[in-house]
Amino acid sequence: MKVRLTTEEIMKIGYFEKLSGATVIDCICDDDRIVFVVKEGDIGAAIGKGGENVKTAMEKFGKKIDIIEYSSDLKKFIKNIFAPIELEDVWFKKINGELIAYVRINPKFRRAVIGNRGRNIERAVQIARRHTDVKNIRVIVGNRRRPFRKRFGGKKVLRDTSKESVEMQAQATKTEETNTEQQQTETTNTTTEENQ
Repeated sequence: MKVRLTTEEIMKIGYFEKLSGATVIDCICDDDRIVFVVKEGDIGAAIGKGGENVKTAMEKFGKKIDIIEYSSDLKKFIKNIFAPIELEDVWFKKINGELIAYVRINPKFRRAVIGNRGRNIERAVQIARRHTDVKNIRVIVGNRRRPFRKRFGGKKVLRDTSKESVEMQAQATKTEETNTEQQQTETTNTTTEENQ
């Protein structure tokens, strides 16, 4: 896939390649961060010993630096986009002809993955679109493959943990048992009255 770069991004790529010796295939800049996507196998060279290259680039540009290793393996590349956060699972679905990536994360990483005002996830989607056929990334928090949906006052609320699902199933079973007991009691009372 062809990636369009601004003059500023091309200059930053030139500087970072000279600094690290790594091959940079993309650069994305925003207000507080610069993301370099490097060729597969060049991540070590890009980071440098003890993160030396990243520190030098941060001082030069006055922004945080993220390095992402490209991979021709789609699942691996999506994981690399979110590294060092370890994703619990990654899978893909075609919806209305568009390829969607689903990533499942531990709840404690939710803030890091989403970012302030959703900036991190927006950046991840932007990178995925530039290098793959993925059009969107959906985050699943917790250990369910599909979020549990329940309506409260007409609004959908997502329940993402299996614990809540189990508790709700247990509550439903308990209610069912209570209803069955009540029906049995009513039947017994009716039979007793008829016998009298």
